Amino acid sequence: MQKISSVFVGFLILPALCSAQSAFDGVWRPDPQRPSHAETETAVLANGEYRCPTCMPPYTVKADGHDQPIAGNPYFDSIKIVIIDDRTITKTGKKGGKVAMDAKITVSADGATKTEVQTLTDMAPVPIELTAKFSRVSKGAPGSHLVSGGWQMTEMDVSNHAEDTIFKVSGGALSMSDRMGRSFTAKFDGTPAPYKGSDECNGVSLKLIDARTIQESDLNNGKVVKISTWALAPDGQTIHARFDDTHGHIQEQEGHRVN
Repeated sequence: MQKISSVFVGFLILPALCSAQSAFDGVWRPDPQRPSHAETETAVLANGEYRCPTCMPPYTVKADGHDQPIAGNPYFDSIKIVIIDDRTITKTGKKGGKVAMDAKITVSADGATKTEVQTLTDMAPVPIELTAKFSRVSKGAPGSHLVSGGWQMTEMDVSNHAEDTIFKVSGGALSMSDRMGRSFTAKFDGTPAPYKGSDECNGVSLKLIDARTIQESDLNNGKVVKISTWALAPDGQTIHARFDDTHGHIQEQEGHRVN
C-alpha cells in the first residue's frame, strides 16, 4: 500500500475526514472470517479420555464429567469434558475455580462437519461468544467418538457481536472503541497514542493513505507488532480490513455498517 507522499496531499485529505460527518463515523461489524490456510486441528475421544495433541499446549484428560487439572494454559488450569451423546460434547475451562470458557461441540449427522460454540467469560468486560465451523479432513480411530479426527476451520464469527467497533473522526483524530474494552484516540499525523484494553499492544499510530483509507500501526513498547489497513467501499456501507502481523502472516476481512 503506497503511503502519503507529501504534506500537501495530507492537507487535501484532512478536510474530508474532519467534516461534521466523516465517512468512517459509525458502528462497524466484522463479517465471519473464512481462513484460507487453516491448520488441521486434531481431537481424540476414546476409552474414557479426551486428547488434544494440536492444542497449545497439548493435553490429555479423563472425559468423566469432572474438572481435570491441566498445566501450561494461560487461560484456564482445569477442564471438564462431558459426553452429551454420540455427536455432542461440552468443554468447561476454569481458572482458579472460576469458569473462563464454556464450549459445545456438535458433529453433523453425516460426520463431515462440526460446529463449536464457545463462550469466553473472563477475557473482556462482556462475554465473547465465538461460533466456529469445521470440515473433516480425517476420521478418528474405529470405535472413537465422532468428534475424533482431523478438522479444518472454514468459518469463525464473534456471534454475540462483542467485536462491534465504533469509529468517530473529530479534530484530525480517530477515536476507536469496542465492547471488548479496547479503545484509542490518535491523530492522523503518525503521532503515537495510547492503546487501552489490548493484551497485544499498548500504543497506536495512524496515517492517511487517501480519503477512504486509514493505516493503523499497533505498537508494543514502541515497536510495531501489527499493521491494519481500513479501506471504505464507495457505498460507505462496507469496509475492508487487512491485518499484517509483520511476520508475513496476512489476514483479510470484510465488515459492514450497522449504525
